[in-house]
Amino acid sequence: MSRLRTIAAASVTLAAGIAAVGTAWAAPQVERLRGTIERVEADTVTIRTRAGTVEAIRLGPGTRVAQLAPASLDQVKDGSFIGTAAKAGEKPGDPPVALEVLIFPEAMRGTGEGHYPWDRLPDGAGPVETSMTNGTVKVPEVETSMTNGTVAGGSSVGGGRTLTVSYKGQSLAVAVRPGTPIVMLEPADRTVLVPGAKVFASAVRDGERLDARSISVGKDGLTPPM
Repeated sequence: MSRLRTIAAASVTLAAGIAAVGTAWAAPQVERLRGTIERVEADTVTIRTRAGTVEAIRLGPGTRVAQLAPASLDQVKDGSFIGTAAKAGEKPGDPPVALEVLIFPEAMRGTGEGHYPWDRLPDGAGPVETSMTNGTVKVPEVETSMTNGTVAGGSSVGGGRTLTVSYKGQSLAVAVRPGTPIVMLEPADRTVLVPGAKVFASAVRDGERLDARSISVGKDGLTPPM
């Protein structure tokens, strides 16, 4: 029996070792960075993030660069391909409430299609009560989801709209209230990457290295809302 226990213990140790190696070899993690460009050097863009950290991301031949331009809800038509980060509705059964809407160009139809968890974002869908004590006023953040899909109808509600977004054979109603940021993605090149520009970047972290998949710059000082 002692030999069986020894073999069993060795098997457990081996399994733990394999699990540890598997974790070490896990796929690099995708990170979403929001902030302001501090400097641009060759193929590296340094960003001061919204959280106050400084990150250097590398631009590769496959990095997609785009601009985000202001748009309006009137530009969201049936058949438009959009992405929208949304928070949960106020009451059970209420549709999720959009915190922003991104209109994709036709050439990017299908990008990120689906419905999935997103990041914690500032809750900008309504007024926030604050107090001033010679410090920084923090805007509350909420958990959000992202839905990328095709607009397949909707209805007008109180100056806003409820959009039906269709994706992968499913659909979801999303409430877009008056004042919700609406932006349109426009093709661009690296000349838009300049110090002071507000950006949203998706990058893959591998150890200390960050490789940019995409970086979107707010046009004319716009802060990317997603």
